[in-house]
Amino acid sequence: MDFILQPILLAIQIYIWIIIISAVLSLLQVDPRQPAVEIINRLTEPAFGFVRQKMPFTVVGGLDLSPLVLIVGLQLISSMLSGDIFAALIGIISSLVYSYIILIIVAVVLSFVQVNPYNPIVQVINRLTDPPLRFVREKLPFLVIGGIDLSPMVVIFGLQALVGLLSQITIGI
Repeated sequence: MDFILQPILLAIQIYIWIIIISAVLSLLQVDPRQPAVEIINRLTEPAFGFVRQKMPFTVVGGLDLSPLVLIVGLQLISSMLSGDIFAALIGIISSLVYSYIILIIVAVVLSFVQVNPYNPIVQVINRLTDPPLRFVREKLPFLVIGGIDLSPMVVIFGLQALVGLLSQITIGI
């Protein structure tokens, strides 16, 4: 049975990463006519459309949260196929943490690029990422070196440590 289950779990994880890439590309508003973007859109748009149709509340303030819903759902399915509900919950938390890490990376990229600060998507990203970054900047002011803010790296390392701790808890049980 394991020889059937492992390829399915691998396919789910690969699709999760395709969803993440698609979400980042849509946030960065990459030209959809590029061949790689077109392939990724063809792979993800049916699933996004299904989620948007069944859960219309996933679009908030111009920001489409259907990729996040899909990631959480697929992670839950993957963990349930593995047979461990506690691992499923840890997997969902890990997926949410990784999604937030990607959101922080997008916020950093947007800070280097001249974007309209009044764009609703940019505002949502800033509202979601500013509180922990501001907290780290206040507690560790030496992280701003020569105009370069290293607080996103500290937050990302902290979140990675959290994911590592969660995986150790899962292994220990």
